[in-house]
Amino acid sequence: MKLKIGDPTLRLEDERLLRGEGCFTDDIDPGDGLRVAFLRAPFAHARLTALDLEDARALAGVHLVASQADLDADQVGDITCALSLQNEDGSDMVKVSKPAMVREINRSAGDIVAMVVADDQQIADDALELIDVRYEAMEAVSDVYAAMADGAPQLYAEYENNIALNWVAADHAGTSEAFARAAETGLETVEIDVVNSRVIVNALETRPMIAGPGERLGTLDIWCPTQGPVPIAQKLAAVLNMPVADVRVRTPDVGGGFGYKIFFYPEQVAIAWAARRLGRRIRWQQARSDGFLSDLQGRDNRSRVRALVDRDGRVHAAEVTAHVNLGSWLSNFGPGVPTLSGSRALTTNYRIPYASLRVIGVMTNTPAVDAYRGAGRPESNYLMERLMDHVAAHVGISRIEVRRRNLIRPQDMPYQMVIGGKIDVGDMPGVMEEALTRADHAGFAARRAESEAVGKWRGIGATMYLEQCGDGGGNEGVEIRFQPDGAILLLVGMQDNGQAHRTTLTQILSDRFGYETDRITIRQGDSAHTPPGTTGGARMSIIIGSGVAHIATETLEKAMPHAAEHLGCSPADISFADGLFLVRDSNRSVGLAELLIKLAPAEGAHPFDMYHAYESSGATYPHGCHVVEIEVDPATCLAQIQRYTVVDDFGVVLNPVTLRGQIHGGIAQGVGQALYEHAAFDEQAQLLAGSLMDYTLPRADHLPSIDVHFRGTPTGNNHLEVKGSGQAGAIGSTQAVISALCDALGVTHIDMPATPAAIWRALQAKQHRKAV
Repeated sequence: MKLKIGDPTLRLEDERLLRGEGCFTDDIDPGDGLRVAFLRAPFAHARLTALDLEDARALAGVHLVASQADLDADQVGDITCALSLQNEDGSDMVKVSKPAMVREINRSAGDIVAMVVADDQQIADDALELIDVRYEAMEAVSDVYAAMADGAPQLYAEYENNIALNWVAADHAGTSEAFARAAETGLETVEIDVVNSRVIVNALETRPMIAGPGERLGTLDIWCPTQGPVPIAQKLAAVLNMPVADVRVRTPDVGGGFGYKIFFYPEQVAIAWAARRLGRRIRWQQARSDGFLSDLQGRDNRSRVRALVDRDGRVHAAEVTAHVNLGSWLSNFGPGVPTLSGSRALTTNYRIPYASLRVIGVMTNTPAVDAYRGAGRPESNYLMERLMDHVAAHVGISRIEVRRRNLIRPQDMPYQMVIGGKIDVGDMPGVMEEALTRADHAGFAARRAESEAVGKWRGIGATMYLEQCGDGGGNEGVEIRFQPDGAILLLVGMQDNGQAHRTTLTQILSDRFGYETDRITIRQGDSAHTPPGTTGGARMSIIIGSGVAHIATETLEKAMPHAAEHLGCSPADISFADGLFLVRDSNRSVGLAELLIKLAPAEGAHPFDMYHAYESSGATYPHGCHVVEIEVDPATCLAQIQRYTVVDDFGVVLNPVTLRGQIHGGIAQGVGQALYEHAAFDEQAQLLAGSLMDYTLPRADHLPSIDVHFRGTPTGNNHLEVKGSGQAGAIGSTQAVISALCDALGVTHIDMPATPAAIWRALQAKQHRKAV
């Protein structure tokens, strides 16, 4: 089978997976290896006063019982934040580190106090019960505002009032001046304060790990689900004081990533150290309950925005202050999510001439946060779309019209945002109008009346989103190798977590080379062989895909003189199509595969083999409009989405089938955050939603059939003219759902998650306002 770019091709990966032939971490030599159990702190904030491991060590079948003292004795390093940011006053952000296990104070429930390695899981779990541990409980805090208050429990001496970061960006001077002149310019102020709620990732596959001695003496062999094995190998080598070449990380199939499998975890440090210490293979299967306590989580901020608006609803300035809950430690990229990442799309689709952003990063006794699908851009888009709805209510015009008046127009392109870069191409008004038409916005009044006739309330929300992705590349490349039989092996650093990398990259090569798909092999997931790279930022097609297309072009250019020599003509007389070099005005031809076989050396690399680190010409700006209709039963306060329509601009579409799948998945995640997922903590920062019995993930019956359409304007910023799509569904969905819900309830705002209890409280508050 040959494929073309744009073909609606089913995923090539699925036949193997549906037959049960997938290879996930747990499928590596099942049952082989010693087992691990972790003793986790029951308190969110406590001082470790005593730890006696001797009884556990004496249990038959136990090979190792260790605490942080053992790692310190071996000079194992801590996990450190990878970013260096500056505070508003010019000082560097102080970076506290995270030991794999509790050194003296644990700062969130679930921190590892000790680990056991035993013959089997039952013995390991029994040994945990024999560990004598004592704590001095300390006051804890989970809310950002409470954490900053005088007298709040302090997590670190380095952070006064628990503030780890005070970061500013964009045009503070111009924005301040605009607000100062508001009275004389006749502008009014609109203010909002919204919650972007915390989510727990819950990928289908948790974070299992296998570690053991490598083939060479003193080396480590590791299997674990990642979004790129090379960075994990580099980090493990650094904390274990080993050469990078001595740590091999392999990632087979991965059951979901969404950002949190990019990063480095305490369990990975402890297990790798123990495997090296014992010289034995160790395997850990993370329980779902462990994941709730110890996985990096997402979102969780309170954002306030002040906007200057005129009587026509146009926004002239926006001043944003985000109070961000960073959790109990600074994760790998955690502080970068609301700052460097979130600021890229601060003003989103709108012509706002003045804007400023302040991010106040706050430490609390909750699990650390890091990148989760969209990583800062969903928060910025949600905030801006909630602002537009508030502006519409303040001025007294429709929510659609306020967007029409503020959207960036095609004639404004390329449009330089106040912060975040230059949007090269796009038709935001056209996208919105098409979405409204496809959603039958004009017929909504009749559908609302039908709902009212059966005692239901129906609302509609039409909101925009803008993503920024695909900038640069640099150290993330692709390597192509031509086999003696003419087949192709492609080595890729970015790791497939369900995005259909094999399908996409095979489709590109099949298109450019005219190759059958079974002649193309895509290999990922081995730090010893695959190039550096991390899947994230919706840039696989932009960077790796463009790199593959660029390699194909270079290969054909290299092959052209050889084809001319073979055919006895000038290269100028040759064209290439469908796998063949053709001599113009004749029936003579030679296949690319035939040439590759002819040029293959008896041994060693093929002369056409190459590595290419593709660098894009600039960022891309996918954008779109989501239109949601929702129905609320006032008797139960249950909200049910009835219709969902999306129009997206992703530039050139490589495969509409896989693209729609990614959009559907992202929308499901956004709907989950908007209506169902509630990472609740009590007054002592104990997680109340610690399992899938308490934490509601969206189900199939929560979603209608999703109507997805593409209206692409190709970008000139990369070889394939694509814009990136992997995060778009999650970035655009939350604001559309909440806008529709507010319309149904007749309220200006409701915070996420809008559970039935939250809806009931909003209705009670509405009735109280009417009464007074």
